[in-house]
Amino acid sequence: MSDNEENSGTLSAIILALVVVLIAVYVGAFGLQTLVWFEAHHWTADNSWILDIPQPLPSTSDSGRLAPLPSSTPQKKAAKQEMLKAYVYEFAPPWPSKSSIIPDGNHVDFRFDSGQDIVFFDPEAQLDTLRALKTTETAEYVRIRNVFSEPFFDSNYDLYNSVYSASPAQTSPFMNSTEAMRKNVLLLWKLGFGFDFPSGIHSIAFGNNRGFEFGDPASGRPVALRIFTADDRQFRFIFTVEAGSTGTFTQDDINSAVQTFQQIPLLER
Repeated sequence: MSDNEENSGTLSAIILALVVVLIAVYVGAFGLQTLVWFEAHHWTADNSWILDIPQPLPSTSDSGRLAPLPSSTPQKKAAKQEMLKAYVYEFAPPWPSKSSIIPDGNHVDFRFDSGQDIVFFDPEAQLDTLRALKTTETAEYVRIRNVFSEPFFDSNYDLYNSVYSASPAQTSPFMNSTEAMRKNVLLLWKLGFGFDFPSGIHSIAFGNNRGFEFGDPASGRPVALRIFTADDRQFRFIFTVEAGSTGTFTQDDINSAVQTFQQIPLLER
């Protein structure tokens, strides 16, 4: 009996040693990736929107760009249309009704008699995120550069697109360790950036203006936009309607504002 007990104890010790070795090997090879995968999926419990990534709008073509406005809109008439102006920027009003410009802190409201409201945030208050990263010589910045290496983000749009395109679904316990760290940083940034409104996120592009749309006009709730221009400036809008109003807005209304958004020519300021 003592021999059997001794053999059984030896076998148990060998199995335990093998298990310990296997765990050590796994932790050494996939420990970091497993931790990133676990954290990423844990975050979704309180932030389910982190799973959303930008999708083309239903009205976009295969190239990802917004479909043009109906050709029945005469070009000459659009050229004569009175533009909505604030700060040093302008865009065409999506609705024909009269509007009022109401300054309010760090934004202005374009309120239409038909009930719609466009909130345009002060461009100077929008953070140049990429520049802030590049000009901050901290240990955190060095770590980020080591994770992303070269090429770094080409523009603020590229940075935001990379952040919003990251999802816990893209993580795995068996992924490359460098890619796991990259996803971890992007997802942390995504939590920090947040979503302006629920109901999904869409990518939009019109000429030199591109960016992201949060929310769905068909839901009857507000829709937020982050637009990046050719010179990589960030602009933010909210499309909504006044409480108790029967006014509505559509995706085409949003498209018409995005495609005409530009800096006011110097001669018109």
